[in-house]
Amino acid sequence: MSNVFVVLSTYNGGAYVRPLIDSVRRQSLADWTLLVRDDGSSDQTVRLLREAAAEDRRIVLLEGRQRQGASASFGSLMQSAYEMGAEYLLLADQDDVWHDDKLQRLLDRMRLGEASAGRHSPHLVYSDLIVVDAQMQTIHPSFLRHSRLRHGEDRPLQTLLGRCFVLGCACILNRPLLELALPLPETAASHDWWVALCAASTGHISYLPQPTLWYRRHGKNTSGPAGFWAGFNPLRHSWSKRWEVGRRSFQQSLEQAQALRERLRERCPSDAVEALDSLDRFCILFERPVRGWRRVCALHRMRIPAIDLPRRLLYYLCVLGLPRDYNNKSFTTAFQVSE
Repeated sequence: MSNVFVVLSTYNGGAYVRPLIDSVRRQSLADWTLLVRDDGSSDQTVRLLREAAAEDRRIVLLEGRQRQGASASFGSLMQSAYEMGAEYLLLADQDDVWHDDKLQRLLDRMRLGEASAGRHSPHLVYSDLIVVDAQMQTIHPSFLRHSRLRHGEDRPLQTLLGRCFVLGCACILNRPLLELALPLPETAASHDWWVALCAASTGHISYLPQPTLWYRRHGKNTSGPAGFWAGFNPLRHSWSKRWEVGRRSFQQSLEQAQALRERLRERCPSDAVEALDSLDRFCILFERPVRGWRRVCALHRMRIPAIDLPRRLLYYLCVLGLPRDYNNKSFTTAFQVSE
């Protein structure tokens, strides 16, 4: 079995999953294993997966379809791949289509980074994506420019504490990163955000500017809109719902930071001194009674979060909305008061 694994979690993706699998099968690098788990689909997805597995021995379909949710499902797939000896792992989304050389290009960039930093260091490589509609017509040639996501390679941890700029479907992880990231904590905001944080804290993140896949946008996407300014259009999106999504993301970023701090303390305290110091200063702001404006000032001095100004202002509004005696465990109660 190959040491390069691709993991795919599906859910009611019958309309798009076969083109994704076919694009993986067309990869110029042919030595890979595609590990697939269905998360309780009610359409023809499972039938299509079984047909694909019967056609290609490199496709392994894990049985058991209990609904777990995307992050937990990907987490179980990542754990299975690790136990099966994966040295490199890629994440696939059911509605995308890969460029034929995606796997080879990401793997080449990964090996270049490992040659510089060492193979025992956690490493993540991510690329840009081409945004397309349901019929594969181009919406924008760059997802990252379209979404105004700031690359955090110069200050990745400070960026990722507030916003994830890495999409799981466009990245590759090495085994040391898998070892650190697994098991995914229940408080992880998402599987890709969590692994990016792990890479930023003790390892390295590299960027491949060329797109490696077509990122399909359609009405059933589970993630938010690709366009940045489109999210502020009241004719297309409810501001109250967008605010609620932002507050939930804010909560998850705090809980995730605490989980990362504990993971680093347990596994590699001597290799993550600088990251632990940053995480301690960040988490303490939300674990002790502090006035909102003092929290904002402290975050600004620490340059957290290192994201674009509009999103940073929205983040600071969430901070100011917390009570002085807030601690992370009371987040839900604190925000439900205003609802």
